[in-house]
Amino acid sequence: MEHTLVESQQLRPNNGDSFDLIIIGAGPAGMSAAICAGRARLKTLVIEKALPGGQATTAYHITNYLGFPDGILGDSLTFEMEKHMASFSIYYTCESVEDIALMGEDKLVTTDMGQSYKSRAVIIAGGLEPKKIGAEFEKKFLGRGISYYAQGDVSFYKDKDVAVIGGGNCACYAADYLAESVNQLYLIHRSDSLKAVSNLKEKVMSNPKIHIIWHSELVDIFGLDKVEKMKVRHVLNDQHTWLDVKGVFVYVGRMPNSNLLHLNLNLDESGYIITDEYMRTNIKGVYAAGDIRSKQIRQIATAVSDGMIAAINAERDLSRT
Repeated sequence: MEHTLVESQQLRPNNGDSFDLIIIGAGPAGMSAAICAGRARLKTLVIEKALPGGQATTAYHITNYLGFPDGILGDSLTFEMEKHMASFSIYYTCESVEDIALMGEDKLVTTDMGQSYKSRAVIIAGGLEPKKIGAEFEKKFLGRGISYYAQGDVSFYKDKDVAVIGGGNCACYAADYLAESVNQLYLIHRSDSLKAVSNLKEKVMSNPKIHIIWHSELVDIFGLDKVEKMKVRHVLNDQHTWLDVKGVFVYVGRMPNSNLLHLNLNLDESGYIITDEYMRTNIKGVYAAGDIRSKQIRQIATAVSDGMIAAINAERDLSRT
């Protein structure tokens, strides 16, 4: 599905422009905040480094979002969110944020395109990034057999053998989705039980195409130009096994975007931004919303709620100044 509405219909900012509110990130939290800001008639800029929708666009079958009892594709849901955001007169730009100066009344956001934008308030809704394994082979084979996005890359592995690394909800969703197209799939998990919700766990464990390799971890990958084999280590007996696979999908967790977290913001022990119930951070005029915020539950529904609360309180705080 093409995401072109925002780029074609929203206003484009110029270098040095000033705004009431800048929203960093156009995932569900950022888009929700933008809609609320648009309704409040705040001069608002949304900065997104990729496509609107964030990680939610890569979700295969979302079954826990209110109003869709039969479930909905992540890309379809975020496209509807994008259409909603595009109905407001909001400034939008596709750039990566390189630096943010948050102290003082005017906040300054600088991007990789050399552009600078001023704002009276900022909502950080940058979401999370896939957690890396941290091995050299990961860098070598990235885009040549290693992937973090099953939905985006599944077409390259039709009728081939692949592996998914992980055992949580995201890993199991990916395995369930990939199994529809690939020949067979190995699910590599360090523990002896999956951490996914019950119905998803049952689907994965009963799928004849999915072979779960318990108590195991990926330790090496071989290939001349692309992934051809992977070495798996059993963590209890230290035995090693080579598996013939053409693709390896890594789902070992997600983490905050480190580029946005050296800003004198209060963070929890895992690097998530601490806010109060109004989404305010420890810096005046700065708010955080969505998965990047320190909280118990990270779902699309809670991200949408966070974005709305952040924008409403940003508007109220601005009206007092």
